[in-house]
Amino acid sequence: MFEKVSKYINKYKLVSVIVIGCVLRLAYIGRIPGEYNYFLDESFSAYEAYSMLNYGIDSHGYHNPIYLESWGSGMSAVQCYIQMLFIKILGFRPVAVRLPQALLACITLVFIYLLMKEIAEEKIAFWATFIFAISPWHLIMSRWGLDCNFFIGFVTIAMYLLITSRNVLWKTILAAIFMGITLYSYASPWIVMPFLVYGTILFLYLKKEITIKSILIYTIVLAVVSFPLFLFIAINMGFIEEIRTNIISIPKLGYFRSDDVKPSIENIKRMLSFFWTQYDYVTHDSVPKYGIYFKISNIFLVIGLIKEVIKRSKRAVIMWIWLACGFVMGCFIVANFERLNILFIPLFFFVASGINCTIGLCKKWKIAATIIMVLLYSINGIMFAKFYFIDYNASIFNILPNGVQEVLIFAQNYEGTIHIQDIRHPRVLCYTQYPVDKYVETVVYEDEHAKFLQPKSFEGYDFTEYIHDDAIKGDVYICSVENDEAVAWLAEHDMSCAQFGKFYLGVAN
Repeated sequence: MFEKVSKYINKYKLVSVIVIGCVLRLAYIGRIPGEYNYFLDESFSAYEAYSMLNYGIDSHGYHNPIYLESWGSGMSAVQCYIQMLFIKILGFRPVAVRLPQALLACITLVFIYLLMKEIAEEKIAFWATFIFAISPWHLIMSRWGLDCNFFIGFVTIAMYLLITSRNVLWKTILAAIFMGITLYSYASPWIVMPFLVYGTILFLYLKKEITIKSILIYTIVLAVVSFPLFLFIAINMGFIEEIRTNIISIPKLGYFRSDDVKPSIENIKRMLSFFWTQYDYVTHDSVPKYGIYFKISNIFLVIGLIKEVIKRSKRAVIMWIWLACGFVMGCFIVANFERLNILFIPLFFFVASGINCTIGLCKKWKIAATIIMVLLYSINGIMFAKFYFIDYNASIFNILPNGVQEVLIFAQNYEGTIHIQDIRHPRVLCYTQYPVDKYVETVVYEDEHAKFLQPKSFEGYDFTEYIHDDAIKGDVYICSVENDEAVAWLAEHDMSCAQFGKFYLGVAN
């Protein structure tokens, strides 16, 4: 009887883990987190996707840009092109904006297992997938539409395809295409991706798993796919003019973030601190109580690292290369979990390796140790899931500008100019579905070369501080309920006021 149960569990354990992981990532995807409210970057991404779908241009007037200017310092475009399809099918609403990332996260669960199985034994692959499926970090990042979050899914798939290409022509070409798409999904890892890709290729070549011919084919295809990115860098370094056509655009950003890449000891300290404490002080990245993969995993991470150093597993070299690339990247940038997400895949591998090693050391008690380990992580997973869907969602709702959509839509009932304080322009554009062609024609920025653009105005809207001016009859004035000066100004001018969540709206009589 016990043997039958054991065989049944072993047969369906992976499917069960992936199904549970998918449910956690897809349940209430439009509403949670934030009760249908967008995060700021998410609202800009949503608006760019909506604009390109309906008007053929982004918020800076580019047709089919390979990289979005958005804030002025740029945003990856891949997520927008995927979101366009879902907005076309489901309409312009949170579920359409968030579903692409959630689905990619579900697919990533499958490829995490496949990738880990190529690197190590099946037990380690299962443990990595199990922890990944219930990981607080991955669950949080899977459920909202931020551009850099797409990188994890694409790099996992791309690395699996590279490792398993094995000189088969179509697999080699497909692997290169996916790696090219990965480069478009997030810019920060560009500084280390050549080392990850060609470090892995060198390992595969030395192990006689890939030939020079396949390496050349892979390199040529990857170069063709990523060539527009080389042009993008050349344009923004000032070597050539920007490319603006009706078919494809390669923009010159108002602010190019080349100065973000600066090695420092502080960056290293920050990175090590964040990853050991499993908290980066960014609410929509992690929560201090549960961390990245639960606090207990730090023990297994150390065990896994020591075990892999001693055992020197041949294919684990790929994970060491990956870990080294993430560490180098952390030396060059000011880290948080969004920016340094390249580090997570190898960390999950070493945690899984540590768990498998710990169980192996129990010898006669392996089954009991396995059951304890499953229960330990399952209980943590259940507790976090309950926390995420109830408490975390409530806390995010309180952090986000509740009432912003309602106040902006209500303001459109009036013909006067809408004067806004305490609301950033991406939310205005997104929630009002502002015509992007009109925005491009009429927007005036405070500083066109700022890292984060702030409009002074665009047709119908004014973002300058109004508390030192006289009220204009018929105009609408919006401010946060916590902005004491603006609230006092509304009262002083005896306006007709209404409250929408965290915002007051006043109409000058």
